[in-house]
Amino acid sequence: MIFRSIRIMLAAGAMLATVPAMAQGNAGAKPPRARNIILLLGDAGGVPTLNAAGIMAHDRPQSLFIQSMPHVGLSDTSALDNWVTDSAAGMTAIMTGQKTNSGMVSALPMADGKITPVKSFLEYAEQRGLSTGVVTNMPIWDATPAVCFAHVATRKDKDQIFRQMLAPRFGNGVDIVIGKGQADAVSSFAKDGTTPQQAFAKAGYRFGDDPALVREAGRAAVLRDADYAPIPAVEATIGQLARNPKGYFLMVEWDMHTDKPEKGLKHVIEMDEMIRRISAIAGKDTLILFTADHSFALRMTGGKRNAPMAQQYAVEAAKPDATIANNAIIGVQDDHSGEEVIAAAVGPGADQVHGFFPNTRLFDVMLKAMGWKKEE
Repeated sequence: MIFRSIRIMLAAGAMLATVPAMAQGNAGAKPPRARNIILLLGDAGGVPTLNAAGIMAHDRPQSLFIQSMPHVGLSDTSALDNWVTDSAAGMTAIMTGQKTNSGMVSALPMADGKITPVKSFLEYAEQRGLSTGVVTNMPIWDATPAVCFAHVATRKDKDQIFRQMLAPRFGNGVDIVIGKGQADAVSSFAKDGTTPQQAFAKAGYRFGDDPALVREAGRAAVLRDADYAPIPAVEATIGQLARNPKGYFLMVEWDMHTDKPEKGLKHVIEMDEMIRRISAIAGKDTLILFTADHSFALRMTGGKRNAPMAQQYAVEAAKPDATIANNAIIGVQDDHSGEEVIAAAVGPGADQVHGFFPNTRLFDVMLKAMGWKKEE
């Protein structure tokens, strides 16, 4: 059973960090500016999904490490054109401070049908000489990671997204890239008469499909089509980026879509353990910010406290008439939903995260934490 194995993993790693250690601070003292920012994005990781994952894994509410973070708010995720956003518009708002139409990547629509590129927070960091990284368990050209470094009218334009990744507008571009989409990269670069290995090498990257190579190279691109262990990959990335005395910006996306509930909830636990580990190694000069680009239409609809929740779910899922929704325990409508999502933070600038606010405010939170001014 997948959730039983998760419990074993959690027990083994329980001493990595503690909740009190996260919340420690010098009361009354003005917090210093952040040197580093780690933005953790749970794709489709709405409040109902977090709640269900915690109970499935731990059999108690509010049991995730995310739910222990001391500064919490609720973020509106609506797009410029729709009440229910996609990842492109949701992430663009977070990374640029501007709402845009669904499907657009760090760009605003114009009346003539063209787009205006909008500078992302990663580009602010590159312009100021910080090291930068993008880590995801989704294709590296997909909407959420692409928002960090590309500007296109449609998230489907993977060829242009790959080209812009290696032709940055500011600095030398993302220093460390880890994600899926190796086969997509082969197809895209072939249209330019080259290979991913050649293209990334020309741009100064060590290229491969093993996240371990990040430990050996400060500028690395890891593209693969298979899953990988998140914690070692993120630890190695932080270790490299932290060598820059100016600091770093790291965006980590982990897919939490629950169209396949067991898979999506497993990813929540993976990211939660990742955040637990990050909080233990990142240092007090790092703002750690978790949020979601949008929510998902999953709801807990049942379950008794007298038996493990994962066991109850498995019994229902094994019934001949079981559906994806498994309505006796979890109900799923396979689509994004429009309610607010959680934003949770710890570190310098984390006290700015509170109350209800638009997702665009998270861009301002990151700017203020670093002491940077927004460009008009």
